[in-house]
Amino acid sequence: METAIYVRVSTEEQAQEGFSIRAQEQKLKDFAKIKDWSIYNIYMDEGISGKNLDERPAMQELLTDIKSGAVKNVLVFKIDRLTRSTADLIYLIDLFNEHDCAFNSLTESIDTQTASGRMFLKIIGIFAEFERENIIERVKVGIERKVREGYSIGGRASYGYDRPKHQKIQTINEREAEIVREIFDMFVNQGVAITDIARRLNVRKVPTKENVNWGSTSIRRLLANMNYIGNVRHHIRDEKKEYSVEGRHEAIIEQEQFDIAQKLLANNKRTTPRKPPRDDNYFAGFLTCGICQNCLDKLRTPYC
Repeated sequence: METAIYVRVSTEEQAQEGFSIRAQEQKLKDFAKIKDWSIYNIYMDEGISGKNLDERPAMQELLTDIKSGAVKNVLVFKIDRLTRSTADLIYLIDLFNEHDCAFNSLTESIDTQTASGRMFLKIIGIFAEFERENIIERVKVGIERKVREGYSIGGRASYGYDRPKHQKIQTINEREAEIVREIFDMFVNQGVAITDIARRLNVRKVPTKENVNWGSTSIRRLLANMNYIGNVRHHIRDEKKEYSVEGRHEAIIEQEQFDIAQKLLANNKRTTPRKPPRDDNYFAGFLTCGICQNCLDKLRTPYC
């Protein structure tokens, strides 16, 4: 029976549990030899989560070979190596049955060529998904705890800071920090408009963290970032859940200057014209007053 051996392990599983992909492969080879099965191919997804099927190259290759009729049996070390989703598991088993492909799990001793084997497989799949949801909950709790303890989260440090891999506390990048101080000074002390701040930085060819041009959105986000006063924010996209705590990193901006910047930002909200343009409101929402920096509601009537 042409047998496909499928092995998978995520980086976290291998690091925490020593769940080696090579150990899985060898045990499955030995089992196939005992069963006198011919190994068609070995499919490996290394360092990849079992969350879904689409992002696993070896899994996609395996499914193609099953649909072509080249593979007549799939052998895995454990059900959750195949998938952690009950929906995906049911889809796979139906696919196997449609193409007369058997399925065997070494650890659970499952054979889908029997009705009891298929039923047991679905039960195991439910527990696999339950475990995955538990892992997600534990990760969320871990992130919440890190924030409460003052550690920054996320893959990239804010502009003005560096956080190398495996470093918990971000440290000040002096070159970028000078630009941060300059932006706050222009906005708070000199009254420079946000769009003009971005233009000045681009003229001087000052790069962003992503090495792209500055824009009004990136300047506005920088001015509102609590990282610069030594705080850490969480749930920034959810106003009901959002909160901030004192961080473990050094501040770049003084609290007083940051508070003034927030008041100015609140009075300088972006507006988009909703009415068709007329002679007296053609530039509404785009022109700003040179004195107070507020947008003009009409061409001739600044707020100040």
